Parts: sequence; structure tokens; C-alpha cells
Amino acid sequence: MRPTTRRELIGAAAAGAAFAAVPPAWARQLLSSRPGIGPGSFLDGVASGEPGPTAVTFWSKLSTSRPRSGARLIVAKDENMRKVVATAIVPTGRAVDGTLKTRIGGLKPHTRYYYLWESGTDVSPVGRTRTLVPNDSRASQHLAMSSCQSYQHGYFRSHMQAAGDNIDLCVFLGDYIYEVRHTKNQADPRVDPIDSNDLRSYREKYRLYRSDEALRELHRLQPAVHIWDDHEVANNYTDNRPPPSPLQRAAAYRVAFEWLPRMVYPSDRYRIYKRIPLGQTVDLFLLDERQYRTADAEGNPVRILGEPQMQWLIDGLKTSTARWKVIANQVVIAPIDYGNGDSQDSWGGYGDSRTRLLGEIERANVENVVFVTGDAHVFMANLLASDPQVFRSDPTHRPAATEYVGGSITSPGTDRPESEVQGRNPWNRQYNGAYHGYAHLAAGTDLVTEFRASDIFNPNGGTIPFERFVQPSGANTFTRQSIPPPV
Repeated sequence: MRPTTRRELIGAAAAGAAFAAVPPAWARQLLSSRPGIGPGSFLDGVASGEPGPTAVTFWSKLSTSRPRSGARLIVAKDENMRKVVATAIVPTGRAVDGTLKTRIGGLKPHTRYYYLWESGTDVSPVGRTRTLVPNDSRASQHLAMSSCQSYQHGYFRSHMQAAGDNIDLCVFLGDYIYEVRHTKNQADPRVDPIDSNDLRSYREKYRLYRSDEALRELHRLQPAVHIWDDHEVANNYTDNRPPPSPLQRAAAYRVAFEWLPRMVYPSDRYRIYKRIPLGQTVDLFLLDERQYRTADAEGNPVRILGEPQMQWLIDGLKTSTARWKVIANQVVIAPIDYGNGDSQDSWGGYGDSRTRLLGEIERANVENVVFVTGDAHVFMANLLASDPQVFRSDPTHRPAATEYVGGSITSPGTDRPESEVQGRNPWNRQYNGAYHGYAHLAAGTDLVTEFRASDIFNPNGGTIPFERFVQPSGANTFTRQSIPPPV
């Protein structure tokens, strides 16, 4: 039997089972004449995100010379697109740079779905996604956590590993792009020639990053959520030295929404902090540690989250009934001193905010709070307390929470001896600044976190685990298992 062609798939998918035997050319002609569907090509791949038990957000981009066009989304139970469960015609235009985005509800919990987009002249690749478990489920959950992917500094090979894994959700922890171009070093495998500071240049930057094969494949095969850090706008832009213009910040936020599969809050256009329940096993808290920072009259940092978000997080942690409370955290919360003090761009610049949050967790005896962090370009595992100095005198002190810093996809880190880091920071339990990769979390009765390292200089490079941490429920600490490289 010959394989089904893409054109036949779209013909069958569009019309359902009754159209399975319709001649492909006729079915295609019928579809392309539907109201709301215009010409255009799908040059930037497909993606899905924001999954819930019964709904998913679907994304693509339509490249067309027309000022307005549209495409049709088709969602099916099977990869051959014959068991269609939903369709939607989505308009687009130049004002949103051809973005196609819609949310489809009425889906079944914890179920694989396949999807594609059809214009009048093109058909997208077939994507795959999955809804989350029902709210009362206690099934184990698997998450991939990544951050800091600099196009010039390497290939995003970690994403190829995550694309093939059986995971429930991919979480981007910030620095999805780097807004500035870099002078190419001899070791850099790629060139990024774009400086971004307005709508056009931010759009060019995202398009360049999405040309990475592994990133496109991850978005095609796994549902994802994203929180931004500083480089989606400008390096350390919340220190206001100098502040980016309101137009630049608005352009950066707008393009981030255009290129990622998430919907806008009607009452708060650029809000990204939210809570995502993964059954009764995990409550995932997505934070925004850039947009709401505040300073005093002298410009000294005061709050990293802003009061409404801080209270939302504290209330959410206290009322959560999930076993694991996982906080998707942009910048390191543990006070890490490499010899020149705690970073003022991290929670270290907002000591009162850190003390308040961890103190509230301690006083309420909230168990199993886990921070999963990006930004630092290193792998670290830390123990947390409202007064971290307690670990100097009592290494066995019961922590308030744990922190896993999951390295960088490609961005360069600083390779220091682990013993040197731990000598200054006795709450640190692992450090590696040489490797690049991501963190994989398996949450069940225990939380098992793997740090995985990738060969970023090889366009076909592999990924292997090198550290594993096992955190029993209720312990608020972990055991470390270093994994030797394969022979």
C-alpha cells in the first residue's frame, strides 16, 4: 500500500471520514475556497501551549503578501488526520505579523492530539500535543525546564532530546532570545547579526531563533509555556541604567506574545504569571520577575515581584493541595557569592522579598516547595531558608525549599571548582559551570530531577544525564547521585 500524501491527508482531515475517498485535487479546491482562508505559507513551524485538561492553545505563522489573510486549524486524534475532533478558521494580518493563534476546548484529559494548519496555498507540518491530566489525578508528571538559548553560541540540541521524551509540559524559564548581536569568536558555530530594539528587529530575531531545527521540533511535538527574563527586552533592563524606552519594552512584550503559543488576559495584556495545575501531583507557578520590579526614590531595588504578584504566590502556595509546588523562577533565589557579593540582578538585590517569601513558607509549614531556575548559565542545586546563614552552623537544618538551577541551553557560564563555590555558599549542594543543557523533573511520590548535558557545537549532538537528585515528599531536601559518562 502506498503512503498517504500530505494533500490527501488535508483533504480527508478537512471533510472528515465522509470525504476520505474524495479526489484530493477536488477536496483541496473546495477547502481553499472556504471563506476566511487566504494564501500564504507556513515557514516558521507550528506550536502548541498552555495545555489544560480540556483545552490547548495552537500557534503558527502565515507568510503572505496580502495585508489580511487567514488559515484553518484542524485537530485530530490520529497522525493521519482522519479522526477530526475540531476545526477553526483563524484570521491574521500584517498588524500581528501573520500570527495564527487560537484556543480549542472540549478536548479529553491526558490525551494525545495531532494538528495542522491549512491556507489556500499551503499545508503546515503535522504537530502533536497533549492535554493535561484531570484535576483529581495523582499520576506522575514529567517536565522539561530550559533557559538561556543564545543562537550564536551553539545548537539547541537539548530541545531535540526533550522533543522525543514522554513529557507532559516544556517550560521555558527565560532568555528565549538574546536581543543583541555578538562579535563572532572562532569557537562560535553560528552568527547572529541582529540587534533588536523595535517591532521589526524583534520579529527578525525570533524568526532566526525558530530556524533552529531542534527548537522547531520541540515546539512541533510538545506543549510548552514560557516566562520571560531580561534578554527578551534588553540585558538587565530592570536596573534602569539606562531604562529601555516604553516603545522598546512594549515592542518586545508584543513580539514575545506573537511568537509563543499563549493567549492574552483580556484585563492585563502582558500578564504572564499564572498557576497551572497538573492534577494533584504538581501545581506549577509561572512568575514574572521583570515587569513588576520596584525601586525606592534613590533607585535601590525594593520588590522583585511587586505586591500583587507576591501575595498571589504566597496565597497560592498556602492553599495548594498538590504534592509538589514547583515555581518556574527566572533568576537565582539562593544567595550565591562568587567573591564579589550576591548578584543584585537576582533575588540577591531584593533581600526583603526573598526573606518574606521563604519566611511565609516556613511559618505556614508549606512542604515540597521547589524553585526551578534559569538565568545563571550554570547547573546548581541549593537548599533554601529565610536565613540562609543557618546552614553555616547547622548543615542539617531543615530547608524551607529547594532550588534546581538547570544550566543554559547554550549561553556561556563560568566554570569554577565546586569546592570553591560551596566554601562561600554552604547551602549549595552541586555546581557545574562547564556544561550546557536542561533539567528534567519527574514528580511522583518522590521528585527526581536530572541535569542533562548536550553537545552544543555539533548540529547532530547528543544529550546525556550527568546529575540526578532524589527528593522524597516531605523532606525538603535531596540526595545527589552523580552519573558517570557512558564508556
